[in-house]
Amino acid sequence: MMPSPYSEESLKQHFRVGDSKKWKVDIEKDIDEIVKSASGRAASNTPGLLINSKIDKSGKTIYFAGDIETDILLRATYKRLMRQRSIVLPNRESIVNGILEATSEACPYLVTKCDIRAFYESLDAEPIIRGILVDTRVSPDLKSVLRAIYDAAGIPKSVAPRGLAISAVIAELTLKDFDSRIRKVPGVHRYFRYADDIIVFSLPSTPLLPIIQCELNALGLELNEKTENQEVRANPPPNTEGDPLVAAYSYLGYEFSAAEKVDYYKTREFTVSIAPIKLKKRMTRMFLALHAFKNDEDGGLLIDRLIFLSTNRSVYKTKHTRGSRKQKIRTGIHYNYSSCGHYPASKRGRVYADHTAGELVKIDAVLKSAVKSGEFTAAVATLPPELKDKLQNISFAQGYKKRLMKGFTRERVGQICKVWGHE
Repeated sequence: MMPSPYSEESLKQHFRVGDSKKWKVDIEKDIDEIVKSASGRAASNTPGLLINSKIDKSGKTIYFAGDIETDILLRATYKRLMRQRSIVLPNRESIVNGILEATSEACPYLVTKCDIRAFYESLDAEPIIRGILVDTRVSPDLKSVLRAIYDAAGIPKSVAPRGLAISAVIAELTLKDFDSRIRKVPGVHRYFRYADDIIVFSLPSTPLLPIIQCELNALGLELNEKTENQEVRANPPPNTEGDPLVAAYSYLGYEFSAAEKVDYYKTREFTVSIAPIKLKKRMTRMFLALHAFKNDEDGGLLIDRLIFLSTNRSVYKTKHTRGSRKQKIRTGIHYNYSSCGHYPASKRGRVYADHTAGELVKIDAVLKSAVKSGEFTAAVATLPPELKDKLQNISFAQGYKKRLMKGFTRERVGQICKVWGHE
């Protein structure tokens, strides 16, 4: 049997950057006291966990830790279960790379996209939890903590608690066999799933939706009504307008636009851009910032909000531990969509040309129009000259193409994002 995941030394590995601010404690000073308290809770017959819940704007119940000891124990539980069950969560970057490879194929193919309705609420967690509780490889204290997670907030045993990390463990274990069966369907050559979002590349003659629905029904799950089938052809007859034929589909924040004209012994030409739904969200936030400025007349905050939307920044990895190993990652308008670009046909395999960011140029035009001749013109006129100059220089397209970086304090980020809390 593996050693307990709740020893004081083991628990020290689960602190993260930002825990001091989140829980209003001095981690460096109080770490020994915190892990001693957490370890003592886990060792008791009925571990005392504090788990709270809230209802989000869509009506779903979100669960979260109510104190730092519970948070650390939940992280340790998740880490041990992931390791013991050999679970590897889907990685967005690797999935996007796989889709780029699939999109470049010159042969005809069918893209099937769908997602699972009420994913975490519909998963039958009870068989998974029961299997963990009877597994002799699982330490008794982990079993006690797992029971306490459900008891602390009165969570039904049949539910994967949305918001808690163990829900990802339950989801992956529940869908493991489903993933394998869909991959083995004749005609399927690429299958990807990111949480509840599914995309499959198959031969055009392979009707997948009935098969996926049947397999999900066996698990007590259903597809959302909105599904998508997009056939990508090879050299179809030209349309009457003579425009180039392009087949488009979106996934993980990207829109993939594949040319249907292909040449012998060459990859398929295609373009990757930011998905319309993500552009709409960014534009909505832009207008929320402008409306907030119209009400509060805080010009500095308006500029920071627009710069935040149109640039990039470095942040600490959310799940990285404290101390010398903490690392930063880059995020923002470029780094969240770094695979955007033009992929021309080639005999040498997939090649890449820089993204022109045409979809972001359109957002720039909307912003310029809104502040020069729209409802915000009068408010913008009151800005001091230096802020007007900054506003004039803000560009979503340039933020993407030049990978512009801009840092903000945690406090300032909180002020910036507050206006988007109920978008």
